[in-house]
Amino acid sequence: MDQALLDQHETLVVEMGNMYLDNMELELGKKYKNNNYEINASLYDAQYTELKTKHNISNNEFADVYSDFQKMRPTKHLKQVMDAFTASGGHAEVEPIYDENTERLSVSINFVIKDKTLEKIEGLSPIEVIMVKMDAMLQIDAVLSGADPDISPSF
Repeated sequence: MDQALLDQHETLVVEMGNMYLDNMELELGKKYKNNNYEINASLYDAQYTELKTKHNISNNEFADVYSDFQKMRPTKHLKQVMDAFTASGGHAEVEPIYDENTERLSVSINFVIKDKTLEKIEGLSPIEVIMVKMDAMLQIDAVLSGADPDISPSF
């Protein structure tokens, strides 16, 4: 992964991440209805074109950024912040909510520490916040994958 390339295009990467999360909610909605469904939250062609045009970036450079985006893993900083949060008695609450009308499984994350509920942990970059939410979504995918197809998940 070329961290310098991602840093150079941080705004693009954050927008890409938000689109990816949006796609993932749609994909999780399909998985919620059919636990054998294979999730693919990749950008649609229209999203790819929209971002490339908006950020006035060449096809090759966009492809490189997108490829590196897909390979991203939690940073050392993110791990340290989450470890410190947990060591201080904090924990994350993940709340998936399925909407029958949109067939979307929305996922919200709250961080709870000392009877306070926070929407995010201070000190995380926007892309790290996206990575935390994506990790929660992947955990939900894993739960849905192992679910009994005859029983609705408990959330």
